[in-house]
Amino acid sequence: MSVAVLDLETTGLRPGVDRVVEVGVVLLDDRGEVEGEFCTLVNPGRDVGPTSVHGISARDVADAPAFADIAGYLSHLLAGRLVVAHNALFDLRFLGREFGRAGLPIGLSPSLCTMRLAPLFFGAGTRSLQALCDYMSIPLEAHAALNDARATAELLVRMLASDLGAEPLVGAGLTVRFAADGGYEGFEPLDAVWADLVARAVEPGPCTPCDPCPSVPRDAATALSRRRDGYLGGLVAALPALDGAPPSMAPYLTVLDEALEDRLVSITEADQLFSLAAELGCGPDHVRAAHRLYLEALATTALADDVVTDAELTDLRRVAELLGMESRDVDVALTMVRSGAKVSLPRRPGLFAPGDKIVFTGEMSRSRDDLEQAARDAGLQPMSSVSGKTSLLVCADPDSQSGKARKARSLGVRVIGEAVFWESLSLTGTR
Repeated sequence: MSVAVLDLETTGLRPGVDRVVEVGVVLLDDRGEVEGEFCTLVNPGRDVGPTSVHGISARDVADAPAFADIAGYLSHLLAGRLVVAHNALFDLRFLGREFGRAGLPIGLSPSLCTMRLAPLFFGAGTRSLQALCDYMSIPLEAHAALNDARATAELLVRMLASDLGAEPLVGAGLTVRFAADGGYEGFEPLDAVWADLVARAVEPGPCTPCDPCPSVPRDAATALSRRRDGYLGGLVAALPALDGAPPSMAPYLTVLDEALEDRLVSITEADQLFSLAAELGCGPDHVRAAHRLYLEALATTALADDVVTDAELTDLRRVAELLGMESRDVDVALTMVRSGAKVSLPRRPGLFAPGDKIVFTGEMSRSRDDLEQAARDAGLQPMSSVSGKTSLLVCADPDSQSGKARKARSLGVRVIGEAVFWESLSLTGTR
């Protein structure tokens, strides 16, 4: 069959602006059986877009390759095969743009669109992949590239198992035209039969062998994220043992409080904390004691009303994980507070002051107008771009790789998540 079934997840709907964040490919042999698969998350070098749709966060793509790193291998996988996708023009337009940015030729025609093929079976009208899979009892966990590619491959095989293989495909076959930079220029529907489409696809022959590229599938991204969550604990263990305790851990606790405000500790933040501990003359035992103190302070706050909610308990366990501690350490902290211990921390100055310039980036839970109005109500000045005068950048995802986030970090501008922004407004009484 010589087919490559493709699915992409993207940061949005505009190929000229948005980027690919995940690629899934299923290769089928001439019997319609799977002979290989490829899947990876892709670091788009910008905000990842609607996480609520594709389920991918900036943290997930932090260690993923850029598209340029996979472009050569992906081109090798697709060469000499009929490229099949559901709503093929969407995926092919993005793929053309990404290959163009990587400086590779765009050789993706002819192609087949299973969405355009569906009316031959189910009548006129656009059919979503989910609806078709439901109708044909094909399992589908939508909006994950490899899952969608697998479901599309199964759908294709079932449709072609009928007499359709010898019939004209009524425009489901496509010849897509691209500009030199990968920009979409248009397409022509093909009325060729299936065998003709396959024959035309293999005419150029396979490309030269290509070594596999780096890849980070979703499960690997989850494992890497967990490893990052334990990074600070590993650094603490690496501190040299010291006999004398430092005069005060207050500076360390203040910086720790700031790093944990979004319940994420980036590798940069962990390295800063490690360096600060070393400057203060702290050994691993001193830092672990500070971490226990911090956890007990959070437990004190959680038990202020004598009730620890499920959300508060989840939060305490998340902090313990980031500090290299365990669930039983949370239980110990809560027991200490219930027995009468009350722990407080040196608090950092307010997150912002009237007149501070603030910038927002990413798709937040509320509209940009709502966010900027809330900032104005707090006496802040919303700005459209980051500069050396910016006090604060609020990201939909604190690990965002958007241009604004990268510039803010390079300038030393504080970067926080949306939840921290709303919490700070509540504390100041301006929310």
